[in-house]
Amino acid sequence: MLDLSGADKFLHLIVSFFLALVDPGLAVLAGLGKEIFDALSGGMADLDDLVADALGILLATSLF
Repeated sequence: MLDLSGADKFLHLIVSFFLALVDPGLAVLAGLGKEIFDALSGGMADLDDLVADALGILLATSLF
């Protein structure tokens, strides 16, 4: 089930939003890179994090 509550998801959204203002591709790479890093470093990749990233990117790109 999708859970976008919490400070971590808010940070994903905000960071992706500001990166997307500079370059949406950079925001996508940063979000995917973070989840790949999590998965490869013994952590767990989180689909909810990617959804929060996507929302930040969509919000930023909708301003143009």
